Amino acid sequence: MIKSKNIKKTLSVSFTALLAFSLISPVYGDSSTTTSAGGSTISAKVSAKLNQQFSASEYVTYLVKLKDQVDTESVAKHAFQKASAEQISPAAAKLSVRTTVVNSLMDTAEKTQQSVEEYLKKEVNNGNVKKYKSYFIVNAFAVTSTKEVMDNLATLPEIDKILPDEKRELQKVEIDKDAQPVVEESTADQAVADQAAVDTAVTEENAQKSVEESVYKDAVTPSRVEWNISKIKAPQVWAKGIDGKGIDGKGIVVANLDTGVEYTHPALKRKWRGLNASGQVVNPELSWYDAVNGASLPTDSNGHGTHTMGTSVGSDSNGTNEIGVAPGAKWIAVRVFNPDTTDSILLDGGQWILAPVDKNGKKHPELAPDVVNNSWGGGPGLDEWYRPVTKAWRAAQIFPEFSAGNTTLSNPGGPGSVANPANLPEAYATGATDVNNKLASFSLRGPSPYGEVKPEISAPGVNIRSSVPGGVYEGGWNGTSMAGPHTAGLAALLLQAKPSLTVDQLEDVISKTATPLTDSQYRTSPNNGFGYGLIDALAAVNSVLK
Repeated sequence: MIKSKNIKKTLSVSFTALLAFSLISPVYGDSSTTTSAGGSTISAKVSAKLNQQFSASEYVTYLVKLKDQVDTESVAKHAFQKASAEQISPAAAKLSVRTTVVNSLMDTAEKTQQSVEEYLKKEVNNGNVKKYKSYFIVNAFAVTSTKEVMDNLATLPEIDKILPDEKRELQKVEIDKDAQPVVEESTADQAVADQAAVDTAVTEENAQKSVEESVYKDAVTPSRVEWNISKIKAPQVWAKGIDGKGIDGKGIVVANLDTGVEYTHPALKRKWRGLNASGQVVNPELSWYDAVNGASLPTDSNGHGTHTMGTSVGSDSNGTNEIGVAPGAKWIAVRVFNPDTTDSILLDGGQWILAPVDKNGKKHPELAPDVVNNSWGGGPGLDEWYRPVTKAWRAAQIFPEFSAGNTTLSNPGGPGSVANPANLPEAYATGATDVNNKLASFSLRGPSPYGEVKPEISAPGVNIRSSVPGGVYEGGWNGTSMAGPHTAGLAALLLQAKPSLTVDQLEDVISKTATPLTDSQYRTSPNNGFGYGLIDALAAVNSVLK
């Protein structure tokens, strides 16, 4: 039986109480002692690492967390109860819950940040604060100031912790431009046998097409569906029907926090929500946010974000280059990497996802995405720095997919190596497999620091072909970054098939319908390599249409 996230959250209450804020990079204790009350307060609230940074620079950027924090899970629970009592539609209920969560976060920040902001404004005029920004998704500030200002902030009773603005790096992917066309070990006869189990709603013609696509040898033929998309049986789902219409993610919005997206790419342009039916840009600030450079239109000089978005929703308008799991879905995006970033930028991007902001500064939770893909992560172990953001997304019914992470020199893999934030109870983590359903050597393993199975699920992440900047396509990309967008795309398919699904229900469906995978190291399923197995789009959608 699948453990729901609600059960997981209960199991992790003690951790939440211990590390309630958590922009938190680990909280470093200061070993210094002092006899003054003010000095003791500063020592208790300010990380030693941050103090060391001031020894090298007069102005340092850091994060200030306030004591008053919203329990978004509780707020969402009560909002759902109210919506149920009012007997409103599932769509209206979700929007009501999301709006209630955002309003609660904003109200708390407004009521508790005033005195801190007044002090910061004064110190801006005095030249001691270079800049600051307030956040509501976590009741906090990012401040660039002198050490004196930081010490003064630490003495304020409403301040809980003051932490470094840690540097975070994008998950590195390996790109093999000499990768050979994909060849599966399974035979055509076996593929035909497997296809016999496909839902009878798929026509014989479409069924035969799906069989052919599932075993074709050339993974770079533009006229055919990519091997990884066929592997998870997405084409069979597109052929299914609801009132005569296929299930391809239509009506659902997928976002990513990444390096940006080349919106002019032929596989992605018509799917960007910032374009109207005539192809004109309309209110781009509500469908794109550059937290790094402030670009007004989607762009990507790295390629990582364009590649991952392509796997979620991409396809050419002429029927070629079928690279995406949910080609009928729309996308929006936030650039937070270029290619590295900091906690404050990730916090900024995560907040925009919860409530996109228009030109006048008004927040629009009704325009938040349904799914957010996160093909990035940090180190292993207990590190709750992004947990409040992930909890807020969940409470607002935004599906939070995270890649499990890749091996590095500092994290060679093995038990318990799965990266944060993917290892959080509130994150749904995806590991990487190859064409033969073998676990990728680079895919990080569980369990999580909370004793949970991680990753929860697996998807193709070896030799993946998708969109890249320049309006072209490129194969040979390897990483859990490539696996995660498959899960995000599947969530979009499920939400079109049954819009009332909650985040908890989405996760249970994806896990329960996965194809269990084992190997010589992981002999039973679920396990801490493959999770519950390879995602199966056809089985997942069939299960919610019953």
